[in-house]
Amino acid sequence: MLQYLIKITDNTLAAAVVLAFLLFLAVRTARDGKTRLAPGVALGVAAALVYAVLKRNTGFAVREYYDLGVMLPSLALLLLFPALAWKSLGPESTAARNPFRIVLSALAGLVLAYCLPDLLLSPFEFAVGMETIYNADFLYKVIGYAAALMTMFLLGLAVYKMAGKTSKRPLLLVVFAAVLILLLQQSLEVVQILVGRNLIPRPRWLMSLIIALLSHKNGFAYAFMILLALWAAALAVKVRLTSLTGANPAQVRLMRADHQRQLRYCGLLIVCLAVSLITVTALRSYANREVEISPPVEIAAQDGVVSIALDEVNDGNLHRHQFTASGGTAVRFIVIKKSESAYGVGLDACDICGPTGYYQRKDQVVCKLCDVVMNKATIGFPGGCNPVPLKFSVSEGKLRINAEDLEAERKRFE
Repeated sequence: MLQYLIKITDNTLAAAVVLAFLLFLAVRTARDGKTRLAPGVALGVAAALVYAVLKRNTGFAVREYYDLGVMLPSLALLLLFPALAWKSLGPESTAARNPFRIVLSALAGLVLAYCLPDLLLSPFEFAVGMETIYNADFLYKVIGYAAALMTMFLLGLAVYKMAGKTSKRPLLLVVFAAVLILLLQQSLEVVQILVGRNLIPRPRWLMSLIIALLSHKNGFAYAFMILLALWAAALAVKVRLTSLTGANPAQVRLMRADHQRQLRYCGLLIVCLAVSLITVTALRSYANREVEISPPVEIAAQDGVVSIALDEVNDGNLHRHQFTASGGTAVRFIVIKKSESAYGVGLDACDICGPTGYYQRKDQVVCKLCDVVMNKATIGFPGGCNPVPLKFSVSEGKLRINAEDLEAERKRFE
């Protein structure tokens, strides 16, 4: 339950906020009552569906390349967004509204294309490893998934309603701040993918910067929460300080009812933010409380080969070993049995997060730094946050790795 509550909240909070703002701006700039978001939304949903189907049924879809195709145009549009928004919402300028509507539609589609695949694919994981779906574990996963979606929907609804009660300048400041946070978040993810796929050089300073940022990646979610909480508090104070005066008692009653609605939406936003904050902090800590990192087992080479008895790694659990390379550098690697005849062997490090290593959470292999969950079947293959693969062979009941291959990876652990 907690796994999907945390996962969906993590992946959907920014999208819910940004989509609510985009929808409001589309309605605000519509002259004929039509938001013009449908084309972009349809393309975004179609792209997410195609990717989800390919990912589910084939080995063709690669998430990193899909995300690059979505985020690169999104970054370009986010850079254009502030100038177009400022011009389009002014009463004197209508010429900029048509291109602004195109940007709104395209951004809405790209945001959906980015967040929907996880929402579409997660339900297929609910029954993995179960003999039947008629059990409490399956029900808890559904509840966690549905609770996260409902929280994000209510959060987006509150943002949309509050936007309608905020004057132009303060609203644009909030929107621009949200766009900036999303821009920085997606920029980090793009650089992370480019580095992980060796599409750009990887100087040491860039790797150190990426690792430092990834270790605080939840800061983007916290930034969204702080921004929205300050906005809700400011709007609530403004409502409280506004005097109720009207030409007659009926007008006063209407104003009082409107103020009460505004306060309710401010309260709803604060409640959703509180639930989200508890989810990504206390509940995440609780869900991971039993994680124990096993120390690596020291192993030496004989005749230039590191050998591990298969009986020691045939239990399906993650096994961490350590080889002392020249200069005394400890090169860590992991071994896990994936199926009856397949083993996953790789460094206790990846191209993205460096030598931070992996641990086992039930039947999952998880990156210690970014908490990305690996499919056990992909251990031993390159890409994403997977362990850097190591060449190995199996013979005479032993798994064998050439010491020179471990020596070649020494710099990763220095």
